[in-house]
Amino acid sequence: MLLKLSQAVCFLLVAALGALGQAPTQAAPAPDLNTIVSRMLAAQQHNREQVKPLTVKRDYQLLDKEQDQKAQVIAHITYVPPNQKEYQIESSHGGMGEKILKDVLAKDVQPSKDPERQEISQKNYDIQLLRTESVDGHACYVLGLKPKRDDKELISGQVWVDQQTYNIRRLEGTPAKNPSWWIRDLHVLMGFADVNGMWLRTFTYAVANVRFKGRYEMVSRDLEYNRAPEQVVRRYRRPRPAIMTGAALNP
Repeated sequence: MLLKLSQAVCFLLVAALGALGQAPTQAAPAPDLNTIVSRMLAAQQHNREQVKPLTVKRDYQLLDKEQDQKAQVIAHITYVPPNQKEYQIESSHGGMGEKILKDVLAKDVQPSKDPERQEISQKNYDIQLLRTESVDGHACYVLGLKPKRDDKELISGQVWVDQQTYNIRRLEGTPAKNPSWWIRDLHVLMGFADVNGMWLRTFTYAVANVRFKGRYEMVSRDLEYNRAPEQVVRRYRRPRPAIMTGAALNP
């Protein structure tokens, strides 16, 4: 019995010394900037392919500098890939503020005329790798964005890219070009998340100084998601008449 105990102790000592002698595990090196950006663009393309027809119930609110609600619009936005959108307003109130929110809603459903000119890529931005940081428990690469041209659709700021999936989790900054004479010092924050296997923008916060009115905040937040109505999907996916030498073959 004593011999067996001695053998066991010797075995543990050898194992411990062997572990001490092992080199520490090296963390995998971070990919270079070009690799991060290319993987981010690939993730965005994959996400576009995954989006299915859906209806989003979205709450828009306009708040003053005291955080008092001045206006609210709740709308159902239906999206049919690749770029068809329409909406119905469930409720709204707030006078002039209500009009502002309806303008924001209308812009949200406008199809992009040239998506490539808005994407976060090295064609549109000078991009820097600034640091790593956690967002909601997810390790992210933080990239600095400097637009290459004055365009109200481009953001001068930062983007948080998930280190595992290369999905964009957060985008924050100021438009490269002021979107309106009425608005100054506009700052925007967008949040993104997984929704039933689709990577979507689920939250937007914007703060600005409105001329002659003061500081205002706009918050839009997704409340729920549902399948798009089948009649809407059929309407947008209905085959269009074929055209040949100026004549409609399927009038």
